[in-house]
Amino acid sequence: MTCPTLTARRAVVESFTDPKQRGGVRSSCVKMTVELMAKLEEYLDEDCRATLTDMCDRLLSDTGVSVSKSYVHRALQGMLYSTNKLRIEKATMNNSINKQKRKEFVEKLDGHISSGDMIVYQDETNFNLYLSRSEGWSRIGERAVVQLPPSQGKNLHIQGGVSAFTVLVLLRTHEGSIPKLENVRFIADLFVAAQRTLEYQELAPSNKVVIVTDNAPANSQVEDLARQFLTEDGIMNENRLVLQRLGPYSPMLNPIEGCWNVLKSKMRRFMARKKQELLVRGEYDTYTAHRLAIMKEAVAQAVPAITRRLVWRLERHAAKVCTLAERGKDMKLGT
Repeated sequence: MTCPTLTARRAVVESFTDPKQRGGVRSSCVKMTVELMAKLEEYLDEDCRATLTDMCDRLLSDTGVSVSKSYVHRALQGMLYSTNKLRIEKATMNNSINKQKRKEFVEKLDGHISSGDMIVYQDETNFNLYLSRSEGWSRIGERAVVQLPPSQGKNLHIQGGVSAFTVLVLLRTHEGSIPKLENVRFIADLFVAAQRTLEYQELAPSNKVVIVTDNAPANSQVEDLARQFLTEDGIMNENRLVLQRLGPYSPMLNPIEGCWNVLKSKMRRFMARKKQELLVRGEYDTYTAHRLAIMKEAVAQAVPAITRRLVWRLERHAAKVCTLAERGKDMKLGT
């Protein structure tokens, strides 16, 4: 029996070569090494919005290693990474100019506190018929749906001022947007309400009412206009009104921001209970009037949640952030 020439030649050639490796792990499909995890961390530092597919593609492009999305997901969990709600921060939020403005605000505020002046934290917020919890229960594979009116309607604005001892100095609601003169009137009324509190009456006659507010365009020239309103109302001590504006992108320095969060949390519960009433007109002439009445009722029932303990806790937290701002540290929204 003769052996084919091709087969004999292959047998001779292979006898002079090393045997091929059998089994083992392919070089293009390896376990997640420290180097690969460092690459993943680098990708997320560059852009926290990167998807699992993006990271798999970049690993293959940069290192030649092919891994599955589930493998990357498990590795990220082991590295204590998780997905969170994305927050938008302005690129100029922590530049040197804004840091300096925050520092100047803190220094002025500390000066007023040292002088024994009454500090009132003022701000405004708004909501509409679509104020609701963002999550709900549903069966697996089904959507969580809640029926609301076809239009969110007008916003109901809430203006308020709180202090450490009086707690709620003044609170007022306003349908739709707030004109500038309406905002000025509120500042003037807030000053009068603060002077009538026991907290202010226990201070020396020379002490001032310092209203901490944001630096929104609507608050420009408010101090001068408010003093003009007070003079027209026959109030002669308008020089004791001081409007202290926050630095840019500095809501974390104003304790009333946390009060609004607590207030809206209570209001969401109330609006959830009233969702069926929002769909009918009731005894009112129009749907709009009925819905505005429900929103005002939501505010009224949620106001007791703003307690002295809450304001003290938020003021202490803001004081810690003020210390960081005075040192020129970066600020983060939502803290």
